[in-house]
Amino acid sequence: MIRLRLSLSIQIEMARNDMAMIPLLSEPYLPRVRQALLDATPAGARVAIDVGCGHGVNTVWLRERCAADALLIGVDCDVSALRAASTVRGIAGDASALPLRDHCADLIWCVAAFALFADQQRALAEMRRVLRPAGTLVIATAGTYWVRLRRHPPEVLNGLPPSVPAPPADGLGDEWMMRLTGAGFHAPQVRAYLLDGDEPAQAALIDGAALADYTGLLPFSSPMTDPEPRLLWLVVSASA
Repeated sequence: MIRLRLSLSIQIEMARNDMAMIPLLSEPYLPRVRQALLDATPAGARVAIDVGCGHGVNTVWLRERCAADALLIGVDCDVSALRAASTVRGIAGDASALPLRDHCADLIWCVAAFALFADQQRALAEMRRVLRPAGTLVIATAGTYWVRLRRHPPEVLNGLPPSVPAPPADGLGDEWMMRLTGAGFHAPQVRAYLLDGDEPAQAALIDGAALADYTGLLPFSSPMTDPEPRLLWLVVSASA
């Protein structure tokens, strides 16, 4: 059996071009990227933080999940980028030492920036420190991964909602789950989406048994392709 699960260090290394990929995270991918983030983000936050916000281009999406009078803060070490971020209140700071008090945020986003942090475990610890109990962390990263796509029956795909709370197959999200759990987060969840091609963006990466369990259907057969490198968008969420 081919072992597809890469070590997290390799996955992160493959995803180190997150920021270089930002221009790719536009049309035709932009609606898919935005919706995947919103699907993983609970509504109603009163204080929300975008860590590694850059110019704040994607931070405006975060406001869609916030209360009407919410405080939205972007944190980035690039002062010039913050000055250009007209859509967010910016604070200069490093992810490994967030300039925020303990337990002050309901929600933290980190979009296409985590792989660039020099001390990623420290950054996770800082984000957990800043989150209130039961607050939500959402990390999104783009990269090229070796995957086997599932060809599910049309009748299964036609009945699925736009986003399914099921993990990707082949252990693609396992090490993210372990890393978040090791940092003290609870109920971690990983969703993976294809950014290229015409296949169902998320379902093609989910095992048929998981979809059968989610939909309540009897087990069904889903042929798989040979392993191939594909551009993926991973959205990881967890509670503090």
